[in-house]
Amino acid sequence: MRLKNKKILITGGTGFIGSNLTKRLKELGADVTIFDLALGHDIQNQSELSSFIKKNFDAIYHLAGFSGSEKSNRHRLKSFKVNTIATVNICEFLVKYSPKTKLIISSSRLEYGKPIYLPVDENHPTLPMSTYGLSKLAATQMALIYHKKDNLDVTVFRTSNVYGYHQNTKFAGYNIINHFIDLARQDRVIKIFGNGNQERDYLFIDDLLRAFILAISQKAAGKIYNLGLGRPIKFKDMAKLIVQKVGLGKVVFTKWPKQIEEVETGGYISDISKIKKELGFYPKVDFEEGIARTLESNAKR
Repeated sequence: MRLKNKKILITGGTGFIGSNLTKRLKELGADVTIFDLALGHDIQNQSELSSFIKKNFDAIYHLAGFSGSEKSNRHRLKSFKVNTIATVNICEFLVKYSPKTKLIISSSRLEYGKPIYLPVDENHPTLPMSTYGLSKLAATQMALIYHKKDNLDVTVFRTSNVYGYHQNTKFAGYNIINHFIDLARQDRVIKIFGNGNQERDYLFIDDLLRAFILAISQKAAGKIYNLGLGRPIKFKDMAKLIVQKVGLGKVVFTKWPKQIEEVETGGYISDISKIKKELGFYPKVDFEEGIARTLESNAKR
């Protein structure tokens, strides 16, 4: 699909991923509309949501959600209303009012829970450890039902930890790499719970955007794709590299808070062989380069 003049809706379009996606799509000539709480749009408002979907967009990127594993366990009902029910409503309205619209859902590696094996492929059991993970998994499964029963053109990405160009923001319990970058730039302490030996998979925003855009142009209906770098780095090494690149900040190790340790999934590495084979997606930016690009961009803001 050529994107010039294509009508695209982004839910959660003012957030970290959404704002970067909006910028990239506009650069490619797309006509982008944003649906976001920051602009007064509530994803839980069915009437408002349906009125937007009736505009017959060529594609919808569904990024809006209630994030954070620990926070979701304190607000279980809200997590399901925002992450699951709102997604079901989008699918329902698309089938009813705009059945040719492509739906791309941004989900999470946390649908898998604590990995049984590494790297994690799309056939790995889904055993979420938090309300957030379960609410996202339920949304994914419902979207696939709409694909099977109503031929809805939907693609789901289970992403690992995404980082990159961003405004300094208050930490909300997720987007840990960007948060660590902000702390280091302010010459503050970066706290690591436990020994930090768990390996993680960190994806630079530019690579994620390429995958998201590929999903529009490729035949990916009814598919789930892991989206990550596919190469691990220890959590403590990630933090130390940030401090080294920034030239400020300090890494300290501390005891796990109980409520956070309860939802800690341990190491995670994405098996991205499926998205490589089917969409031709290959990450281009390693972690060290991604941090350098982020710092260079943020310094200009």
